[in-house]
Amino acid sequence: MSFGKIPIRDFLYKIKSGNCEICPSIGEDAGIVKTNDQYIVTHSDPITESSIDPGFLSVAVACNDINMKGVKCKWILSTLLLSSKNSLDKIISGINYACERIGCSVIGGHTEVVKDLPRDIVVTTAFSTTNKVISAKNANDGDYIVVVGSIGIEGTWILASEFSDLLLKEGIEKNMIENAQKFKNDIIIQDKALLVSDFAIGMHDATEGGVYQAILEISKLSGLKAKVNPNLFPIREETEIITRRLKINPFTLVSSGSFVVITRHPEEILKRVNEARVVGRLIKGEPELQVEGVGTYRDDFREELVEFESNYNGWR
Repeated sequence: MSFGKIPIRDFLYKIKSGNCEICPSIGEDAGIVKTNDQYIVTHSDPITESSIDPGFLSVAVACNDINMKGVKCKWILSTLLLSSKNSLDKIISGINYACERIGCSVIGGHTEVVKDLPRDIVVTTAFSTTNKVISAKNANDGDYIVVVGSIGIEGTWILASEFSDLLLKEGIEKNMIENAQKFKNDIIIQDKALLVSDFAIGMHDATEGGVYQAILEISKLSGLKAKVNPNLFPIREETEIITRRLKINPFTLVSSGSFVVITRHPEEILKRVNEARVVGRLIKGEPELQVEGVGTYRDDFREELVEFESNYNGWR
């Protein structure tokens, strides 16, 4: 049995949707509906696997998706499905910490202990408002692909936090592991997203399947081919060394903390944020990801962290 996120293509056609400016679609991070004088932006995300700080992660990744529409995350609903009440305080602490850093508020939710649940599940639904709609579906031939934030930030943090003993056995220095464990706050992308949103045609965060999956989804949303140079992507030394030692592909490792910007003004993006690189362009052609010197991809990428954890824990 396989685990992890189910590709949206497997069920999108079954969903009854409508009356929305941005409806469920490959490559869109949040739904948008129009009210009388503004738009409401919303997104929902669960944390089902992480045991280190699910409360923090749930808020961070849900608000990241709101930020991809160029707005600050304002409110959240939190649903806590617990295996035991013992973890409640820790999860609430993580939620509060993320809310403080982002500047959002909890306005409701639901909490219960579920019989025979093997691990806690935390679901965050995030909300905001905006006066405009940005989307990569409006991209044109020749638009630039900019990656902001080192690839693999979230995955590196999880590996360093949950598998530190294994990394030490693999010969990775303790100080490098400790540095990677500090990547937690870099998962939140709000400040960077707001700095560059005025120059973005569309933005998309790199979660399951990593930065390659994010760019492939933008290609499908825009109807254009994405051509990138893998040597141009920002990657931190800790991520490079840890993934190489564990034989993990950092380009397809869960990468909350990194996001893709489609722009006609890449120089403005690079001026406003550090750790940003122009990695390629969208061009006329069939929707696909062409990685120079590596290959061309049309199918979704498998999430490296899920694969690693499954093999390590003997789940398959």
